[in-house]
Amino acid sequence: MPDNSKYAYIVGRLRALDTKMMNQNSLERLVDAGSADEAYRALNDLPLVMGSMGDYKAQDFNKVLIGALQEMKNLFIQMAPYKEALNFLWYKYDFHNLKVILKAKLTERGYADISHALIDLGTISFEDWEKHLLEDKKIELSEALDKAIHRAKGAYEKTNDPQVIDQTIDQHYLESLKEISDEMGSLLISRYLSRLIDFSNLRAFIRAKELNKDFGYFQRVLLDGGHVFPDAFLGSYERGYDELRQVLEKRMHADDLVVSLDSFLEDRNLLAVEKKAHELQQEFMSEANKISFGPEPVFAFFWRFENQLNIIRGVLVGKLNSLPAEEISKHVLTL
Repeated sequence: MPDNSKYAYIVGRLRALDTKMMNQNSLERLVDAGSADEAYRALNDLPLVMGSMGDYKAQDFNKVLIGALQEMKNLFIQMAPYKEALNFLWYKYDFHNLKVILKAKLTERGYADISHALIDLGTISFEDWEKHLLEDKKIELSEALDKAIHRAKGAYEKTNDPQVIDQTIDQHYLESLKEISDEMGSLLISRYLSRLIDFSNLRAFIRAKELNKDFGYFQRVLLDGGHVFPDAFLGSYERGYDELRQVLEKRMHADDLVVSLDSFLEDRNLLAVEKKAHELQQEFMSEANKISFGPEPVFAFFWRFENQLNIIRGVLVGKLNSLPAEEISKHVLTL
């Protein structure tokens, strides 16, 4: 079991950096800026972002934001006592890139067609992904990524359905997070991940029903490890949404699943389920701030920083598309 007291240094440094995060006043200045260029210049007031601005213009904002995340990632790697625990953060990008590149390979698209969709923040470099998936060269991969590639390829060959690639890789991503979580021994991280798995299973149920997938397909994409056992979803699949709702109503820790399902049934939009997954992360960050030492406040800081960069991205996209401030405010995430 890791010694959480070894996180004292990185947590102390991050608490100091927390004071340099974007606050509500900074956000309002961005939103109220008269143009995209004016909003972009306002980033100079954000110490954790301005270092990545260089000679870029407002239209290049994505390069600036990715650069800021890369700088933060490098800082984390320098300070973290257990580097492997940080894969809980970096795997999100590895598995995203894997989905993009594997679908390109299997549908015979070139690297140039998908390079814009890749995010250079994972444990595997773009060059290595290109060598491995598009040139069939061997690179060093974690067991989790290697297994995900083989299973996703196999699933696609059986179905010829690109969506199966997404489902299979998402499944392996959460399984990988669970393995890292078990090694850390954090009750808060374990609880957060269990709830994330519950929402992943609800999303899988809805997608499978809407696409008229058979029971066998749904069974393959379900994950174990949530508060709600897979049997609850499996037993309801043939009967549909009403049956699932009745089953979830009787389960502990499933109230928010029922609310999300009701929201979907009202407007047939998965946005409510996706939004709830974001809220789970917000709840985790709030609880993590109460912990003195350990991986929890480290993860919470990175996610908070990531969240703020997504807010900045949303504002600048709105400004570049000449949306009014009121409209932009409706769509950006909350701090």
